[in-house]
Amino acid sequence: MIRQVVRIGLFLALALSSKADTLTFSDGKTVKGAFQGFANRKFLFTGEDGVKLSEYPLKVKSIVPGATVTVSVELARKRHDSVEFVQVDHNTFRFKKDGQTVSEPVIMLKTVSVVADAGGETLVSQEAPPAGPVLGAARISPTGAQTREWHRTGKWREMAADESNVISRGEEVDVETFLKKGLVNVVHFHLPTALTSVREGNYLDSLAAKKSSRIAVLKVTVKDFEAPICTALKIKSLPQFWVYDAQGKLAKKLTDRFTEGDIDAAIKEARRGRTF
Repeated sequence: MIRQVVRIGLFLALALSSKADTLTFSDGKTVKGAFQGFANRKFLFTGEDGVKLSEYPLKVKSIVPGATVTVSVELARKRHDSVEFVQVDHNTFRFKKDGQTVSEPVIMLKTVSVVADAGGETLVSQEAPPAGPVLGAARISPTGAQTREWHRTGKWREMAADESNVISRGEEVDVETFLKKGLVNVVHFHLPTALTSVREGNYLDSLAAKKSSRIAVLKVTVKDFEAPICTALKIKSLPQFWVYDAQGKLAKKLTDRFTEGDIDAAIKEARRGRTF
């Protein structure tokens, strides 16, 4: 009788383990457990030992579900409710909607809430990131996303709004892996304490907000020149603006002079296919 109970317990343990989700870190370490969602720019995961993990995307290589998990996905400018979570890999979040696999860059994620587990049991959704204070004038675009108003006079203040375009907060990253295909990409190496960085950053955001612009702005926010990414890319001055053409080739680096006119000219060069 005891042996039978042990066998049943072992069978149940193996069955549960086979359905566990798998989190793989960038260094190759893996953890079994349950995917809990995405909030505050971090993936949430609970290990089989009950330890709760909260990890930045740069530390995560992949997350693979052991069974069907239903989630609601909120992106920078759209939302998908009750879709099937497929996996996270190479900074891409994948899910199935109407039988089709949809792939979105992780940098576009705002929140992911787990709706139901493999058994269809409804779970408590994750809390969305708290809204930060809004500084300066703002407007709401037709898509519902908050953008910055552009003014050429007056006090320059940076909006604490949507930060989905931030690809690094000083950590070393491969910038070119985040470029959006078919668009002119402007990588803004941003120093929040620098007036020119805030001003030209606002201007860039106003350009990108126009549907006809076909411009993507990617932001690297750093506190100082000691940031790992500054060291890796040998950046000695801030801000800087690196402009890439639609094929992902570097067209222009604005490192010393970056007025609105300079930015406009660099974007035009990128559209003409001229490379750096």
